Amino acid sequence: MDVSAVFELPMHIWVMRDALDAKYSTGYGELKFNVVLPTDQPPLGGPPDVPGISLRTELAGDQVVWAQEYDAHIPESLKPATALHRVAMIDVDGPTYDHRSWFTPDNQLAEYVNSWFDEVRTWVEVVTGQDLDPNHRVYDAELVGTGLVFIEPSDDRAIGFRLTTPRVHPLRAREWADILGFVRDGKQPPLEEVLSRDARAAQRRHANRRAIIDAATALEIALGQYVRTVTDQLPAKQQGRIGERTALGDYISIAEHSGLQLAVSVDRLRWLNRLRNDAAHRGRAPSQWDVGAAVKVMIDFLGAHGRIRRTGEHKSDGGE
Repeated sequence: MDVSAVFELPMHIWVMRDALDAKYSTGYGELKFNVVLPTDQPPLGGPPDVPGISLRTELAGDQVVWAQEYDAHIPESLKPATALHRVAMIDVDGPTYDHRSWFTPDNQLAEYVNSWFDEVRTWVEVVTGQDLDPNHRVYDAELVGTGLVFIEPSDDRAIGFRLTTPRVHPLRAREWADILGFVRDGKQPPLEEVLSRDARAAQRRHANRRAIIDAATALEIALGQYVRTVTDQLPAKQQGRIGERTALGDYISIAEHSGLQLAVSVDRLRWLNRLRNDAAHRGRAPSQWDVGAAVKVMIDFLGAHGRIRRTGEHKSDGGE
């Protein structure tokens, strides 16, 4: 049985427009399939050339959004870009089960499609910093005082709303293809990068204790890995301090006494460790300002010393 489907993404994903109108290999577990992106037809994109789609008005109508560009600050080098809303899924190939004859490839796709998206969005968040959590959205437009009705003063005054223009790093076509391949092959992002994603998401949602704990844990993993890769270059006394129970404070001290050159100063690392200890052991929540600075420390360190390296060069996005 040939299986093809259209999937509306739970959260739109920003991609460069040269990624559109192409087919990509992906899958989830033993289920394999191809994802076809819409054609580049602004403003709403066009359905991909997949048999049957054009016959369905709910999929190919003039008002159906496949890809749409929104107001955002985007680096010049990553333009033009658009937000991907729908994809087609074709060439679906899954295993057969004698004891579950009903669990055909179409049923497998229905069972796994949301788990597949969760794996994809985790990689996209790690690579680009996009916030794609469909269960706890952060909106660019926010009403002020929702649900509040004044008795005094009695005049009906507009409470207002708050607008934000997001900074977006869209996926390049090659990155999109790589991510879909990673998910197909069951490859997970490095744990410290997932924790970094979680810290950034918690900061956006004002969960400051959670953000600090995740940021410090990501830093501990990355710094520990870095120190262990240069163990043979460390003084013997510092080598002897590395063990199964070595924690963030220990790694910072080892790096300091060994004279390791780090992209972030030891003072900033130690400051973040103090915030983590206050949050984890004393229940203290840092200020929004401090948590933003701490997340920046984590990002800078992982970008220079983590397993996914970043240049650290700021690309103009028109938002300065």
